[in-house]
Amino acid sequence: MRPSSRLRALLWLAVPALLLLALWAVSGRAPRMPADADHATDQSEARCLSCHGHAERRPRPDDHPLRDDCFSCHRDAGGVLHERPGVPTEIPGGWRDDPRLPR
Repeated sequence: MRPSSRLRALLWLAVPALLLLALWAVSGRAPRMPADADHATDQSEARCLSCHGHAERRPRPDDHPLRDDCFSCHRDAGGVLHERPGVPTEIPGGWRDDPRLPR
């Protein structure tokens, strides 16, 4: 194999791999929670919705996943995930009660 053929073959492999890596890097990762008392990981998801519910002062964005188990995706300020197995993915005041959803 000539050097130019090797380079071309390497590019055919490297370019798609780099594109996939870039897509993965910018994919929908949940933002980290701020390091303050309002975002303590020992609180309930209902407390999260008291600020981030659809009618509250800091509502979740329209493209937020239809889930209410906040700590399954959002990491604390240090990057640690605090999953709580068995927590419901829908709670009163959460995504099912959002009037923006088609009925």
